[in-house]
Amino acid sequence: MNICFNLKQEEPKKITNTKELAEYMLGSGDDIEKMSDEDRAKLDAQITEKLKLGKKLSQKEMNYLQKTNPIMYAHVLRVQRMAEAIEEQLKHARSKEEADRIVSSSLTGISKNDPDRKYIYAAINRISNEFHKSGAYEKLPNTTEEANKNKSKESGDVFSDAEDEKDSDNDGFDLKNWSPLTEVYDALPKFVVNA
Repeated sequence: MNICFNLKQEEPKKITNTKELAEYMLGSGDDIEKMSDEDRAKLDAQITEKLKLGKKLSQKEMNYLQKTNPIMYAHVLRVQRMAEAIEEQLKHARSKEEADRIVSSSLTGISKNDPDRKYIYAAINRISNEFHKSGAYEKLPNTTEEANKNKSKESGDVFSDAEDEKDSDNDGFDLKNWSPLTEVYDALPKFVVNA
């Protein structure tokens, strides 16, 4: 009896043109079609469990949902984007008070009629717990006033609070560098060409 094993790892194929990309995209759907009903049920259960725990889905799981259940895919995408937005807000929080306010307002802002309510709650709670455990929360001052005092002490500028208020009123709008052409330029579509 002769048994041969191919121990050589298959190298990833590099895509060099749009035709190869299209063939790859069409071929990647075959993996899902080859799955048995039992495997699909397991993957569906795994995805549902991850959502209940507020975890982020992998790209493979997102692709699977996109091809098999586009409605659920849209719900998951919405939940993940909301969670990412809250995570980004927490990264820029200047005090523990502000971080707690971000989390509590996010949780209270979820409608009771939202179909994704339990998944959003789970995602926000997971992000909040990770933020508290990360050590970044402990480094923050307790209140916003303390954060402002520390900021003015670090900069040594007596008028730093006045500048902050002025900037917040304008929402980052810089009148000195504004022209009508910048609005036209910003409204134009952007094209990116990779060489």
